[in-house]
Amino acid sequence: MGMFSRFSLRTFYNKLLYIHKDERLKVFLLSLSFFCVIGTYTVVRTLKDSLFTSIVGGKESLAVAKLWSMILLIPAILLFSKLVDTMRRSHLLTLYSLIYGIGGLVIGYYLTHPTIGLANTQQNVDRIFGWIIYFFLDGFNPFVVSLFWSFTHSITSPGSAKGNYPIMVAASKLGGVVATTCACWWLNRLDAATGKQLLSDAANHQVLFFATSFLLLMVPLFIALMIMLVPSRALHGYEAAYKFEKQHAREEKAEGRESWWTALKKNFEGIILMARYPYVMGILGVVSFWEIVNVFVNLDRVTMIGQVSLTISQKTSSLLYHDFWVHTVGFIVTLIGTRAIIEYLGERRSLLLVPCVTAVLIIYYLTAQMVTSQAAAVSIAIAYVLLKALNYAFASPLRESLYIPTTKSVKFKSKSWIDSFGTKFAKSIGAFYNGLAFSSAANGLFFSAIIGLWILVAHLLGRRYEAAIAHGEVIGSDEENQGNGKE
Repeated sequence: MGMFSRFSLRTFYNKLLYIHKDERLKVFLLSLSFFCVIGTYTVVRTLKDSLFTSIVGGKESLAVAKLWSMILLIPAILLFSKLVDTMRRSHLLTLYSLIYGIGGLVIGYYLTHPTIGLANTQQNVDRIFGWIIYFFLDGFNPFVVSLFWSFTHSITSPGSAKGNYPIMVAASKLGGVVATTCACWWLNRLDAATGKQLLSDAANHQVLFFATSFLLLMVPLFIALMIMLVPSRALHGYEAAYKFEKQHAREEKAEGRESWWTALKKNFEGIILMARYPYVMGILGVVSFWEIVNVFVNLDRVTMIGQVSLTISQKTSSLLYHDFWVHTVGFIVTLIGTRAIIEYLGERRSLLLVPCVTAVLIIYYLTAQMVTSQAAAVSIAIAYVLLKALNYAFASPLRESLYIPTTKSVKFKSKSWIDSFGTKFAKSIGAFYNGLAFSSAANGLFFSAIIGLWILVAHLLGRRYEAAIAHGEVIGSDEENQGNGKE
């Protein structure tokens, strides 16, 4: 009986993880890292919008901030591109985790300042601290979340991704659930005698910044443990890309010192690769279409909550409450469906499923806007939760796996441009259109065009991915471009 029990538990464990025993430690440490990254990101992303609108201003200022953020990210991306060429992948992720972890501690410290912090309740566009918070935290996604995915792609094979990525995403959703639950509890603590907040808005938010910063500072530790303990053979990733990068590095070393023109081109290599390879541009397309839809709904959500909240802590808590349900639904979807759906439908059909489901949610959202104000408010919350859950639990790991059959430059440089400048540009379009306040009929036409293009790009992108994997191609290499002519 004991032997049977041990055998059953071992069999269950193997089926649950769907991964080779040599990769289990790697996936475990990556999952812990992603738990910390998304737990932090979920809270600071909400803090970014909540604090900015409380310190600087409302919807109009937020739209301006999104535009300026896109512009200011350009020099940051150029610096990132330079670091990609000079640093190890693990060191790069460690560096940016430290930057944002320490930066969060600094922001938290100054939140209680009587003049520049939250103690000053006068909203003004000239309050620089609010702009600094927004611009700094707006880089968290491209320089921490996106970088984590780039690092993961570089050490994961296409076959392993189908089993590994759902586990990692489930861990990230759990991180979001835990972080939002703790944050909402902290913000809603009341004095039993007076019924008022135990701490000021400034002190409440300061603690959240400190807690999430310490959580993020755990990531370098997990990455260091993985590099030390995981066998090197489990860190190769897509073998064709690994061999190409090794050969490319040897050729660069043999050529010696590069010219200034070559060095300049390397800084803009991410953009050049997007223009040169339709596959990379296609990834930009599906990311951008999602962001346009997402920011349109999110701006309505932030505005609605800002109108009914009495304190900054209440506003932040309400925003985090929605995110709690996003991660809860996403966690359930990841556990019961992500892997099964992708394996059953394949990459191309799965990519097509995302805009189709998005279309259904947008139809519901626009229809509810024409009924009553209460129905409109409910539709905003439901559409936001389901759209975000669909993205995090299904669409995001699906899109991220598209980077696996690409070169290091595409994985890191092009991806940084896509997840920073590309997404900010898409968000600016969504925010600008939201501010025009067109009729529901006009909105229907706008979203029909967006989703129609999304479906076309998803079909072509999925077909190209499947062909690349089937033929062992490395998208982004000169050899691939010259050898088959498909790009």
